[in-house]
Amino acid sequence: VLAAANLLLGSVDIPAGAVWGALTGGTVENEAWSFIVWESRVPLCVTAWCCGAALAASGLMLQTVFNNPLADPSILGISSGASLGVALVMLAGGGMVSAGTFSFSGFLAVVAGAFAGAVLVMGVILFLSTLIRSSVMLLIAGIMMATCSSAVSLLNFFATAEGVHSYMVWGMGNFGGVSLEQLPWFAAFTSLGLLMSILLIKH
Repeated sequence: VLAAANLLLGSVDIPAGAVWGALTGGTVENEAWSFIVWESRVPLCVTAWCCGAALAASGLMLQTVFNNPLADPSILGISSGASLGVALVMLAGGGMVSAGTFSFSGFLAVVAGAFAGAVLVMGVILFLSTLIRSSVMLLIAGIMMATCSSAVSLLNFFATAEGVHSYMVWGMGNFGGVSLEQLPWFAAFTSLGLLMSILLIKH
């Protein structure tokens, strides 16, 4: 119902018949309506679907691994690690990531920074899990990892106004950041992650 509402409702009123025609490749009275549906509303809808599924699966996996119903990416500091990675890219790296002869900028740099930060914190948590046998103590250790936000605050203090603004916009979240060209890659990687999580949970 919400997905249908996302396709039908918005700042521009588009009749249901026109939305259906745009989705099925039929004739649409106004070409602008077809552009809005395919370039804005469809990517927004699919991105929200994928993000919701990925967040639910990651929460289930963390609760299974740590045997604690309270475990999730934010409590264990994984989300804070991703935020720190993005802050390093946007505030300290000028929106660019360099690794030897390879360099990423813009969207790819932000994705790489968020992924690296999340993986780093997750690696620390998994390492601590080999030393700490108590799930409660491990959860407390994960909560302490959320102190990454202090480093983000420090980076914000020394960053430019434009960098702080860009980071704050990213931090507020926006499902509209994935374009129609990027959508197949985004959906494919998300689906692959979901498939891997299902196989891991089964075993």
